[in-house]
Amino acid sequence: MRIVFRRRRLAAVFLLGVLLVSACSEDGRVVVPDADAQTILVGAVNVPKVYRDKLEGVYTVTDGNVIFGPQVVLKWTGTTLSLFWERSAGVAFFATGLRDSSLLCAGSWRTLTNTETGVVTLQCGPADGIGAVLRSDSLTDGSLVLQGTFSTPDGPQKRPLRLVYKRPLYAGPRPFHIIAHRAGGRNSDRLPASENTVELVRLAEFYGSTGVEIDVQLTADGVPVIYHDEYLNLRLNQRSGLVGTVGSYTFAQLETFVRLINGERIPSLRRMLSTILHETNLKFVWLDSKPSMPISTLRIAQRLYHDSAAALGRDLRILIGLPDEDKVNEFLALADYRQAPALCELDPDDVRRTNAAVWAPRWTLGTQNAEVEALQAEGRRAFVWTLDVSGYIRQFVRDGRFDGILTNYPSLVAYHYYAQ
Repeated sequence: MRIVFRRRRLAAVFLLGVLLVSACSEDGRVVVPDADAQTILVGAVNVPKVYRDKLEGVYTVTDGNVIFGPQVVLKWTGTTLSLFWERSAGVAFFATGLRDSSLLCAGSWRTLTNTETGVVTLQCGPADGIGAVLRSDSLTDGSLVLQGTFSTPDGPQKRPLRLVYKRPLYAGPRPFHIIAHRAGGRNSDRLPASENTVELVRLAEFYGSTGVEIDVQLTADGVPVIYHDEYLNLRLNQRSGLVGTVGSYTFAQLETFVRLINGERIPSLRRMLSTILHETNLKFVWLDSKPSMPISTLRIAQRLYHDSAAALGRDLRILIGLPDEDKVNEFLALADYRQAPALCELDPDDVRRTNAAVWAPRWTLGTQNAEVEALQAEGRRAFVWTLDVSGYIRQFVRDGRFDGILTNYPSLVAYHYYAQ
């Protein structure tokens, strides 16, 4: 199982590298230039975890501000290195290795609110302070420098990039969760995989996510599937000849005839939860129950995958979403509703009535610190949705007391949270 896991993760990173670096293709996808990581990293070995843990941090950008802004957050997911910055929700991914006492990184960058992209490399040798990573318990301001180059949409000419270590990542007194909308983001942001797919959820952690929200509907033959809209439409899938609601078709018909925007199949809930459990380290799944989806069916899947996660020693929490009064009433009809982890979007009184583990109000209602702290005192958590604007994310991270944020730009939330 571990070998399969690694192969699929490596395939996901490769897909990211190929599809992130580019300008728009004729079909509107963002095409990523080849970083030629295999050539750059030839002969390199994996970066040991002791290096990775100490290299994480907030870095000052002394060359390359035009794209990366004044500072970036550097964070690892396994052996893949991610950079997050504020300007246009920027993100970069690197394949990494160690060779001749030097850290080597090769990858691509992209801004998610537009289609800017390019290749980027970084390295750090003995003269840049790499030895300090092992000699000291923690790095200090200015003790480490990462240097490299990047290209821009203006052409292949390489420009200098220089990052100077500033401080460690922020870690608050309570765990904070970055929940990616629709398994990673929206189709409108031209991500490398379609929204609500297993292909996208495999990439979610590289964007900074610690959890995902997915939309669950029921097919005509009773199979829960992941699809946002009630009706099949060209925003979410390619032209297929099928029209009408998702619930009008059997799962086999959807599998056979429908391809999503980037060619994927509509996944079943079981395939999505199995992928999250076995191929990621995500800690939260928010099941957004659409009108056709019986809460009792979600409860069966929730119990099954909670048991599987416990058997594997995985810290995975699957929450049944309760977006309205109808779903609340369905939930309260469950014989064991008090033991079923739920996320309630209604008022705090409804959170208590359903014994929901999480309260999830919309962001336009404000930080509501008094209500959030009252629920936290009862052992519950509070997530706010859906925050995408940088200024508001900064405000909620700085002034709010929430335990997590649902967003289409997890890299932007990651930047604001870890750079505090």
